[in-house]
Amino acid sequence: MYSEETVKEAHMKFNIFQHRLSSEAIDRINEVGFEGDLGEFETDAKISRDVTFFGSERWEPTMAAKFKKVAMCEASNLEDVFHMGNGYGDQSKFERICDMRSLSVGDLVECVDTGDMLMVDPEGWTAVSYYGLEA
Repeated sequence: MYSEETVKEAHMKFNIFQHRLSSEAIDRINEVGFEGDLGEFETDAKISRDVTFFGSERWEPTMAAKFKKVAMCEASNLEDVFHMGNGYGDQSKFERICDMRSLSVGDLVECVDTGDMLMVDPEGWTAVSYYGLEA
């Protein structure tokens, strides 16, 4: 588990990344099911089926390429980021870049100041390795 003591400096900058299934991926999953031949959408299905429920336990670093930056904020700690990402807290320090759902299990939060990438887990946060993430 990730310790909030690592992110304790006031007013740090954070980026929020989320995965969203494309309509093509949804159509393919509906056509063959999660256990069928998903072809190019296999990683999308794994994220949707596994990571959004189990968090970092099912994370693979290459999955990061499927995530998109959806928001930025300034906050004192990860708890404040979570509150802002769910529509409460100080929204004046929260900027949505594009369509964003509430901050949930499987979402990524980057601490810009430390370079740490953290995943929202069912309980708490976990630092994760990542490849291919475009900020």
